Amino acid sequence: MDDVTTALLNPKTLSSIFEKSPLMDMASIRSILESVVLCSIMKLDSNSMNKLFDLMTMMFKYQLTAATGPREVILITLNHTDAMRDMVTDESAHECVSLVHQMIVDLYANLRYEEVWQARNDCLDLLRNYNVRVNVLLRLGLQNQNATFNIGKPNYNERYEKQRAEIGQLKLTDIICEKCTIGSFNLFGDRITVLGKNIYSPSFGKQPKPCLKRTSRQLSTDPGCKAELGMLALQLGTEETIYERPFSLTLYVNDKNTNSKSEINIDQTENYLQDDDEIEGKSNKNKQEYKNKLESLYGDLEDDSNDIKRSMDLLDLLDEV
Repeated sequence: MDDVTTALLNPKTLSSIFEKSPLMDMASIRSILESVVLCSIMKLDSNSMNKLFDLMTMMFKYQLTAATGPREVILITLNHTDAMRDMVTDESAHECVSLVHQMIVDLYANLRYEEVWQARNDCLDLLRNYNVRVNVLLRLGLQNQNATFNIGKPNYNERYEKQRAEIGQLKLTDIICEKCTIGSFNLFGDRITVLGKNIYSPSFGKQPKPCLKRTSRQLSTDPGCKAELGMLALQLGTEETIYERPFSLTLYVNDKNTNSKSEINIDQTENYLQDDDEIEGKSNKNKQEYKNKLESLYGDLEDDSNDIKRSMDLLDLLDEV
């Protein structure tokens, strides 16, 4: 994720996005995204790349279609930068994400509502004939079989179309009314809208909790990752679920009559030594069985590695989850 994020935030890539220029065609957009995806150790074949591009494009189209106003369009973009900040672990990558966040706010906050809304409409016009069914949208009921979208009741609604004539020429930073609930443009502010968040998350569609103030040095931790790694360790047999003490050795016992330490019975000591030898033998046997098990598992992985590379599809795996 650090490699992908660093490639996406490459100055050359950003310069082509933030400079004033005509809208990119789909071929140029795909070329940029492919170079970003292929910069890491993960490699995708043409079929997987097509599916990934369809997923990104249709999610982008859905988010713009469901947006209720120009301010939400920018909040969606900031949700994407927030997600990048949560995924990366390198401190310099955190600083890059924060810099891009500031570039987005500086560029669009000085634009009028109507200008941002027109940019949104231009993007939708570019994607008008791009209709692909996406499994995750179909499963959530957000898309129909004919690839059209189902837009439900939004949790964040600017009602821009109703007040377009009144506020169209105002800047995004202008306060419309104090009673309105609007998302924050701050670095760690509450965006309110769920659009732009991880659609594969179980909490997608629910009202987001207010964001706590964080710093770039506070890297995020996911307790779910630790639980999954622990489960994987149990399945591979590298971690024991229950620990039992093999035996207990008491060298001193209390005599109720004399309240003094009694001597250890020689026969009892010999029994303890025999138990110790038996336990050591069992331990060596278990180690050998564990070694054989790992060698067998490694051999199976080597034999099936080619089949796994041919059959594994990352997007299908996400859909199954």
